[in-house]
Parts: sequence; structure tokens; C-alpha cells
Amino acid sequence: MKIQTIFYGFLILIFSISCDSQERFSKFENRITILEDSLSTLGEQIIYLNSEVWKLNRDKYNRELFENLDKIAYLNPGSSGYSTIKSDLGVLTVSLENVRPYANGSQVTLKWGNILNTAIDGLNMKIEYGSVDETGSPDNENAKSREFKMSESLKSGYWNNVNVVLEGIRPENLGFVRIREVYHSGIRLSTN
Repeated sequence: MKIQTIFYGFLILIFSISCDSQERFSKFENRITILEDSLSTLGEQIIYLNSEVWKLNRDKYNRELFENLDKIAYLNPGSSGYSTIKSDLGVLTVSLENVRPYANGSQVTLKWGNILNTAIDGLNMKIEYGSVDETGSPDNENAKSREFKMSESLKSGYWNNVNVVLEGIRPENLGFVRIREVYHSGIRLSTN
């Protein structure tokens, strides 16, 4: 009888432990399901927020572009004439000429017109360049960019040719060159 009582007691103990474990397991399963759902929702929110940040950055870029339109020269290969661009000293002119292959990209000649009454030293600028899409619009997302500092002075009242290397784009793929943020490091005035 004593063995039977111990056996039944042992069975009751195992059953109660088993029920308790089953209940705990069920709670853990529920918690895991809730956490998985939360993680999925957070992932969707991150994707949405990333797309909104991209849109805000694009809108900011476009707004800055239109606010500073007079400080940007947009040039197309094969176009005749020149563009005007406002620098920190005043208005200059620039045209794009002689696009040719060079190493792993292209070399172009920027023909600068200095209409000011002073020679300009150390002209610095940001040059953006790339291809255009089927409508002729610049492919800004894949555009390349570089800082450029002219080693030559821009003579007053002259057209000044400056060669620039545009890495990573062949002449047949070059659809635009955009120049912005033009500033100088010095000037030279004529003396009598």
C-alpha cells in the first residue's frame, strides 16, 4: 500500500509538473508570436521611413537646385553657345567643348569667359557629370561628382580653355556636365 501511495503521489507530481510545463510552454509560444509580429511591424516601418527620408533628401536637393539656379551652369556635349554662372566675384561664362576619351573616362575642355576687369586666380568648383535618360533629363542618382581647382588664372576679357578629366564615364555616355559652387582664391588687377 505504501508503494502504491508513493507511486500515485509520484504520478500526481509528474502530472502537475507536466501541466505546469505545458502552461509555461504555451505562454512562451504566445510571447514569441507577439515578438515576431512586433518585429515584422518594425521592419515595415523602417522600410517606410527609409523611403520617406529618400523623398525628403530628393526634395531638399531639388529645392536647393532651384534656389541657386543662377549659380549653376548646365552643359550638354554638342551644344553650342555658353552658360552664365554666378561666382563669388560675379558672373562668368562657360561652355563645354572637345569631349574625348581619356584613360578610364573622358577629358573635356571647359571654355571660361572672364567678363570681369580682373584676372582670377585659383578658381574652385564642384563638377557633377553623368548620363541622361531617354527624355534627356540628367540621371542624378548615378551622377558622379568631383571638386576641381584651376591651376591657371582666368585672364580678364578672354576665353580661357581648361582641360578637365571626368573619370568613370566614356564620351559616348556623357550626357551632361553641371558646374556649381564656384569661388576663387585670389585676383590680380592691372597696374599702370
